[in-house]
Amino acid sequence: MRNKTHFRRIIAFLLALPLLLSAVPSAQAEKKMSGTVRVLLTRLNLTDRAEISLDGSYTLNDIAFQRGSRLTAAAVGNEVYVYYEGISLNAGKTLILTRHETDDGKENGVRINGNYALHPGDLYLTVQGGALRAVLHAPVEEYILGVVPYEMSDSYPLEALKAQAVAARTYALRKAGAPGDYDLVDNTNDQAYYGVKKEHANAARAVRETAGICGFWKGSLALCYYSASNGGQTELPKHVWSDSDDSCYAAVEDPYDLENPDSTVKKYSLPKRLSSNDDLGKLKNTVLGILSEQLESQGWDGDAEHIRVTGIQAAETALPLHRDGGGVMTLLRLTCSVEGRRMVTGDDETEISIFDDPAVTPAPASQKEEWGPLQPLPSPVTVALDLFPGVETALNLSINPGSNEVITVRETDDAFVIESRRYGHGVGMSQRGAQRMAGKYAFTYEQILRFYYPGMTLETMSYTASAAPKIQHQFLSTPGPAATPTPRPTLMPVSATPAPGEYRVTVGNIGVNSYLNLRAEPNTQAEVLRQLYFGQALIVVRDLGDWLLVKTDDAQGYVMSQFVVKEK
Repeated sequence: MRNKTHFRRIIAFLLALPLLLSAVPSAQAEKKMSGTVRVLLTRLNLTDRAEISLDGSYTLNDIAFQRGSRLTAAAVGNEVYVYYEGISLNAGKTLILTRHETDDGKENGVRINGNYALHPGDLYLTVQGGALRAVLHAPVEEYILGVVPYEMSDSYPLEALKAQAVAARTYALRKAGAPGDYDLVDNTNDQAYYGVKKEHANAARAVRETAGICGFWKGSLALCYYSASNGGQTELPKHVWSDSDDSCYAAVEDPYDLENPDSTVKKYSLPKRLSSNDDLGKLKNTVLGILSEQLESQGWDGDAEHIRVTGIQAAETALPLHRDGGGVMTLLRLTCSVEGRRMVTGDDETEISIFDDPAVTPAPASQKEEWGPLQPLPSPVTVALDLFPGVETALNLSINPGSNEVITVRETDDAFVIESRRYGHGVGMSQRGAQRMAGKYAFTYEQILRFYYPGMTLETMSYTASAAPKIQHQFLSTPGPAATPTPRPTLMPVSATPAPGEYRVTVGNIGVNSYLNLRAEPNTQAEVLRQLYFGQALIVVRDLGDWLLVKTDDAQGYVMSQFVVKEK
C-alpha cells in the first residue's frame, strides 16, 4: 500500500502471515475446490461514500483493526480513500479489507451504511462511474446463509430449505471462477443475496445440515436452476436459454406446485351465456373481428355491429409452443353460439300514378335483396385467439416479463375460468412445489431434488481455502486508546444565490454522524445519487410538500423535507 505518510498516528502494525489452507474432510466424496465465490453487491446502491463497520477480525493490507472499528470509504477520482479516527489513507484503485479467522460463535463480517445484515468475507472496493463498487469474496457456505432465507422464506419446511440450500450452493459453485472480478450478482440475475441475519435460524440449520452437498451431472457441477413457481409444468432449460444442457432435466407435470394455494395465479371468468357482446370484455373486438371474416365468407352479414355472440359452448388452450413439452400454449379456442343476418329476397312494390294511362298495363313487381333479421347460425363457430400477447394482455393475465405463462381453462357451471400460472422461468425446482412436497407430503430434500432434477446425483464437496489466519496479537484483545470522533466528510459547496422562489436549507433532524439520501426521484425507492451529511447546505428549487427538489453546486435531486431545516 502506498501513501502511508498520510497516517498521523500509529494505529496498527505489520502483518506477515500466510493464508491458511484448511480442507474440510468429506465422508461422501473426495471432490475439492476453493469454495470461495465473488459477489457483486448491487443492492447497496453505493454512492461515492460508504460507512463500513468491521464486525469481525480485519486487516487493511497490513493494517490490523479492532473489532467494531468504523471506517469511511470515499471515491476520489478513480481511487479509494479511507478515513479512520482522524486518519486518511489513499488505498489506490482497490481497497481490500481482508477477513481473518476468529473465535467460534463470534460474528465475522462487515456491515455497510448502517444495514443490519452482515456480509462475511473479504471486501473489495473500487470506483466505477464516480461511485464505489463493492465485491464480496465469501466462503460459499456463508454466502448461501444470505441467499436461502430470501429465495425461500425462513418459515418454509426444513426439507424444502435444505433443497434450496443444495440448489443455491450448486449454482454458486458452478459459476465460481467466472471471467472478470466477480462470479455472481446479488439480485435475481443470479441469486437473491441480502447478507446474513441471526434470526434466520431455520435457513441456517438447512445450510449446516447439507454442508458441502452439491448436485452433479456426469462428474461436473450441474446447472441447478430454480424459480418461484412453474405453474404446474416444469420447463426445459433450452426453451429459456438456447445453449443450455438439458441432461438432468425433464418436462413433466408438477402437481405439487399446482395445488399449492400460495402459487401465483391470475384468473379471468368468461360467462357461458352472454346477454350482449360486451360480456366478452376486452376480447370483444378481437372475437367479432374474426367472426366477421368467417361469416362474410359464408354469405352472412360481415358487419361486426350486426353479429351477436349469445354464448360460449367450449373453451380450451391449444398448440404447444414447444413440441417436447413445457406447458406453454399459444392459442385460446372459443366455440361460440352466434347470431347473424342472411340476405333475403322480397318484392319491390311498384308505385302506380293516378295520372298514368289506364290502358297501359303496369310492369310486374321486381325482386329486391336485403339483410334479414338476426337469426342463430345453424352450427357453432370456433375462433382461435393468440394467447401472447393478445389474450394475456387483454385479460390481464401477465405474470412474467416474457411470454411463458402456463395458461389453462377450467369449466364451472356457468363460466369458463381462464387461469395463468408460472412465476419465473419455470426451470428446475419450483420453490412453491418444494414447499408443498415438504409440508403436506413430508418429502425429504433428496426426494424433492430427485423430482426436479431427475438426472442429477448428490455428492459432498470439501473446500481448500479458509479465512486468513487468526490474529494472535495482544493489541486486538485489549482495549486500544480512546477513539476520537470520525472526521466529518467535506461538505459540498453551495455558492449560488437562491433565485426568486428558491431558499436555503441545511440538512438536520438527523444524527450528527448520519447522512441523508439525495434521490433521483421523490420517493424512497428511487436511485440514491449521493449521501448528504449533517450540516450540508442546500438550495430548494421546488417544494413538493413531503419532498424537496434541492441542489448544490454539483448535484441536484430530491430529499425528504422533514430532514432539513430552513435557514433564517
